[in-house]
Formats: sequence, structure tokens, C-alpha cells
Amino acid sequence: MAVAMAVAWLHFGRQKHVLTWTASYAVAMLQWLANAGGYFLQSRALLILAGIGLVSSATLLAIGIRQRSGQTASVRLFAIPALVAIVATSIAISPIGSQAMQGMIIPAYVGVLMAISAISLWPRDRRFTSPEVAFFALLVAFALGQMALAGSAVLIRGPDEGKELYRAILSLFMPSIYVGTGVAAILVVAGDLAQQLRRQIRHDPLTEVLNRRGLDEAAERAIAQARRHHRSLALVVCDLDGFKLLNDSHGHIAGDQALHGFAQLLTLAVRRGDIVGRMGGDEFGLLLHDTDADMAAEVMERVRVETGHLLLPRVPHARLEASFGVAELRESDARLEDMVARADEALYTAKKDGKNRVSIARSAA
Repeated sequence: MAVAMAVAWLHFGRQKHVLTWTASYAVAMLQWLANAGGYFLQSRALLILAGIGLVSSATLLAIGIRQRSGQTASVRLFAIPALVAIVATSIAISPIGSQAMQGMIIPAYVGVLMAISAISLWPRDRRFTSPEVAFFALLVAFALGQMALAGSAVLIRGPDEGKELYRAILSLFMPSIYVGTGVAAILVVAGDLAQQLRRQIRHDPLTEVLNRRGLDEAAERAIAQARRHHRSLALVVCDLDGFKLLNDSHGHIAGDQALHGFAQLLTLAVRRGDIVGRMGGDEFGLLLHDTDADMAAEVMERVRVETGHLLLPRVPHARLEASFGVAELRESDARLEDMVARADEALYTAKKDGKNRVSIARSAA
């Protein structure tokens, strides 16, 4: 698992949580070696080292999950309870401790930590992916298994008394959970990578909106949905006036800033379910659900005004302007290109009439 995570980190984006999980499994590997050495050599020092490794590994796993979820993952937040668990474990393994304490402290700590990790994994604004479902279920099982270990440790009364249940849980249940959790984590990383690749295929890297391929796919679904529910759908085709002159006069960096700022403005101006895409160059396309041409024109008029207030860090004195062509879905439209043709004509009209304006395609089908 440590090697697989390291490879994923090296070759697929070097994400922080993947590196944290790599460290978690690397520490776990050392922990198992120390645990085996402590058992066969009857070494308290190695057993204490194994306890430190288990606490550290579980803590790193939890930190990585919070990093992936975009939540607070301060090391200090986890360091204090981890340190308390390590000190308590060291005391339990020392001559003044007991086997019941040894069997209770770390499983209780890890169990609580895995429960917190499962909660942290829960997505806030989307559905679970299939790998996340598996990871979540195994984290819950991990937490329950550790709490069961902690509970069974209470029954330990001597060198042999009360250990049967503890050993059964530890030997029959926990190895499968360890392996399953690791495999699920790998699947989550693979799923994230697949999602990242899908996004790269369908999104424009500069403006972060859909590219032409993504726009065409989204438009196909939007048109089918509008027809199925007999709802209106408006297409807006727009571009920046004088964009070539801006590029030629101030360089491509200024042009890139203009495109990125304009794309952000378009995205913020529409609703969550509406679609924004870059069709090529400085031309953008928007699909507005449950919106007729007049309503879309009102929205774009506000965007047109706000475009004039966009500031370019490289060219603070430059004033941007944009023109917009609007077309509404008709019964005769077979595909997106039919709407694009009318919206392009409306955009051409806006340009011909002086630019920096919104024009609606009014001609009959």
C-alpha cells in the first residue's frame, strides 16, 4: 500500500493527502515489524515503538482524509491526543502497567479516530462515489473493530484469562479490515484521478469552464431535458470586443487575464445548473435552463455592464467590452448547431450595430 500510494503521489499530481497516506502506510509497515519483534523477542521497547507506530499511522490516515475533504487538518489538532495516547500506551507496557490497559488504550484511540475519519470523508455538496462508499464502510468497520477490541480488553484478568475474545477479534477480523481499508484508499485515489482526467478532457484549463467537447455533451443533455419537460432553453454566444487588439498591444498574458476574468463573470452571473463553455478563442457559449430569449438577454445585459468594470492587473487602464447573441430553442432544432447558427447571427448583428450590446435572434425558423 505504501509503494502504491508513493507511485500515485509521484506520477498523478503530487496531492498532499496522497503523500500523507503514503507516510501512514509506511509507518504502519514499520509498526507491524516492531510489533512482531516485540512479541517474539519479548521486548518492551519494541512494543512501545509498535504502539507509537500504530497511533502515528492512524493519525496520518485521518489527517489525509481531512486534507482530501478540504477540511482543517492541522497537525497540532491531532498531535495532543496522539501524544496522550502514546504516553498512556508507554505506561501500560511498562512494568507498572497491565495487559488490559495495553489492549484498551490504542484500540479506543484508533476507533474514535476512524469514526472521525469516516465522518470527514462524507461529501458535503455531492453524492458519494463508489470508492468512497467502500472506504466509508471500511472505516466504520475499522472503528467498530477497534472499539470491540477495547471493550474485550476489559475482560482480561491475567496472562491467559479473558484473552480469547480479544485474540479472535485481532486475528480474524482486523487483518481483513487493514487490507480492505488500504485497498479502498487506493481505489479512492484512482477514482479521484479518473475524475480529474474526465474534467481535463471536458474543461478548458485557462478559464476553468467547459471546453467545446464538454459544452456539446452538456448541450445534448440540456436539449433533451428541455424537450422532455417542455421547458424553454436559451443559448448565448458572446465574445470580447477588440480582443485581438488587446493581445497584440499588451501581450498574451493580458489576453489570458481577460479571458479568465470574463469566464468567471459569466459563471457567477448564471445559476448553478446553467452551463458555461469556451467555444474557442475569445468566444463563449452559455445554456440557460427554463429561460426564454428575453430573460437571457436581461441577464446578459447585466453581464455586459459588469464586463466594463473588470480589471486586468497587467493593463489596469484597459476597459473591456463584450457583445452577446441570444437564441431560444425551437421545435425545429435538431442539435446544438442549429441554435448556434442563430445565436451567431445575432452576435454578428450586435457587432454590426456598434458592438458592446446584446442582440436576440428574432427571425422565423
